[in-house]
Amino acid sequence: MNLDQTQPQSAGDVRQAKQLSLQMDEQPKIAGYRIERPIGSGAYGQVWLATDLNTGRPVAIKCYIKRANLDLKELGREVSLLVNMSAGRHIVQVLKVGWEYDPPHFVMEFLENGSLEDLVRGNRRLSVEQCVNFIREIALGLEFAHGKGVIHCDLKPANVLLDHSLQPRLADFGQGRMAGDQTPSLGTLFYMAPEQAVPDAVADVKWDVYALGAIAYTLLAGIPPYRSSEVSGALETAKSLQERLKRYHHAIVTSPRPALHYRRKGVDKGLAQIVDRCLHVDPSQRFQNAQQVIGALEQRQQLRNRMPLYLMGLIGPLLLMAVMLMFSARGRSVSVSRSEQSVVQRAIESNQFAARYAARTLETEIQTLFNLVEEESQRGDLKEGFIKLIEAAKEPLSLVQQSRSSPELAKQLTSVLEQMEFERYLKSRLDTLLKTNPNSQRLLNSVFVNDARGTNIGIAFRNNAEKETAVSPVGQNYAYRSYFTGNRLDGKPADNPEQFQPTRTPSLSTSFRSTSTGTWKIAVSTPIWPAEEGSTEDRSSLNPIGVLVMTINLGDFELLNEQVEHNESPQRFATLFDGRLGNQRGTVLHHPFIRAMDREKMKSVLMPQLSDPVIEAMAESGLSEYIDPVSNFEGGEVYAGTWIATASQVELPATLGGEDEREKSDLWVLVQERKENVSRPIQELASKLEIEMFLEFAVLACVVLVLWYFVFRMSQPSSATNSPNRIASGDAATEIQRL
Repeated sequence: MNLDQTQPQSAGDVRQAKQLSLQMDEQPKIAGYRIERPIGSGAYGQVWLATDLNTGRPVAIKCYIKRANLDLKELGREVSLLVNMSAGRHIVQVLKVGWEYDPPHFVMEFLENGSLEDLVRGNRRLSVEQCVNFIREIALGLEFAHGKGVIHCDLKPANVLLDHSLQPRLADFGQGRMAGDQTPSLGTLFYMAPEQAVPDAVADVKWDVYALGAIAYTLLAGIPPYRSSEVSGALETAKSLQERLKRYHHAIVTSPRPALHYRRKGVDKGLAQIVDRCLHVDPSQRFQNAQQVIGALEQRQQLRNRMPLYLMGLIGPLLLMAVMLMFSARGRSVSVSRSEQSVVQRAIESNQFAARYAARTLETEIQTLFNLVEEESQRGDLKEGFIKLIEAAKEPLSLVQQSRSSPELAKQLTSVLEQMEFERYLKSRLDTLLKTNPNSQRLLNSVFVNDARGTNIGIAFRNNAEKETAVSPVGQNYAYRSYFTGNRLDGKPADNPEQFQPTRTPSLSTSFRSTSTGTWKIAVSTPIWPAEEGSTEDRSSLNPIGVLVMTINLGDFELLNEQVEHNESPQRFATLFDGRLGNQRGTVLHHPFIRAMDREKMKSVLMPQLSDPVIEAMAESGLSEYIDPVSNFEGGEVYAGTWIATASQVELPATLGGEDEREKSDLWVLVQERKENVSRPIQELASKLEIEMFLEFAVLACVVLVLWYFVFRMSQPSSATNSPNRIASGDAATEIQRL
């Protein structure tokens, strides 16, 4: 049993078809035509390729084998249907009818490209759009036929012929019926609607809609819908036509919906939904006619044509917003960066002023100390006590001066009564200064006197506890120290004391570390002259008999009046560091961290130091990315982070450097301020701007989406689509609209 052939109506029809399909002994002879070759055969005859002798045009002649029981009226139904559709460009045209001839025949136009079935079986891979064009053209042919009241009833690829431009033409209306005709008609299995396979079924245009969907499925998937080895085997083993039709109907109704067309690359959901609706087993859920199929295809194409515009209209504003967002973000970033740089620069300028102010304040305090030590050096009782001690201990002192230190001789010196009296004098003067001078009370730490060769002959401490813990300097030779020589740097302790000379002018020593407390100190010193009075000219010919020295704890300077508590996270404060050349360069001398450090721990801990590049950068223009070295010490974590830092060098008093040009000291004042504290207002403003920017773009995006929602709604088909000639409210149309 060939399942691809049209199913006969009855057993008698089968016998009649076999009889009518017997091969003729020879080619038919038809006047005016030259028969060339057979090109096909049907249930009731053969189709021959012939040439019109008058025009030379190739034609197709369908001949019926005349028998006594041949009903020419019944067989002429196809011709009448074709003649009725003679104006349709999608229908094969009838050129001539010859029922009175032997054999009976009719002449049709010849389409040289064969059938759609030949194209599919030729393994030619059609693109999805080519398949859609075939479906649309076939649907147009059905629309024309249905408009003429003709139902094909046996639509399949073999009955769709292709003209010279591969445009499809509907052919073989042998099973066709006029609308309202109650005569049953069978089509070809797997292209025939399930309700058509029921005996005595009345022809319906929905049969052709199903067949159109089956052709579309075949073009897209490569095989007809529901066709499988199991179903084909069941149909071939059927013993009768009725049983075969029953099995076919059951297979279509109970099998899962065919879905191979969904797997075809390039098949969109809208096209697949159109095919599904054509193949729906329930006729009421199917497209009602070919016009609705054409409408669905047109609507799909419109949506596909609009899709680039939709995408352009949707993506375009989004891209525009993205570009605007990018440039806005860049503009914000640049503005914030520039604003932050400007604020940081102003903070640097402000801190430079603060550093200069702190340095000037420190210079004023040093000037006060210089005035104080100068006044004390000129006191007669100081010189008197000094001279008495020198005379009383002349021999021991001469022995002490031969070496830097001698514990035995130092003991002899301290046993001299005049030495004890001299230290009591120094202590009384220190106590008096501490009471009468507020600055002295805060700054002075000790007062001591060296003789003309650098030997310490007496000392007084502000804090008696420090005197008890300190190794007594009395009898020690400090001629190498800068406070004795007035030099900028200390000499080497091992050098011969004879090579050092006492300072002849007031001087500021380099910083040094206390051996008893570990704190950093500086000393102001001035020479002690032998005479009470005398001009500069008189002193030029004299030599100092000793040097008066006052020491100061650097941690006692109030820089910027900072109040930084231990473990508190400071925001802005000033420090001191040593700027001299050598190993001690960059050592931090004054810092809130050092002030809060345990005194015992301070004796052994190494002090933080600044690197040369940092010092040079701060001295030149300030630093906006300063890292406090204290943050690397245990307990200094509160000083971690980025700071803005500037530095100013402390100048010596005018009496030391001259009125015209003041000499620079080795002390530097560093003012540091947390960068985040400076840039916080800018960052807060930037955060607010960023929030506002995103809100604006969010509102703009919502406006675009709302506008597109209305545009999309307005572009949808109106309620007029409920018209019979348009797709109404079916699933496929809805799905297409949602693409």
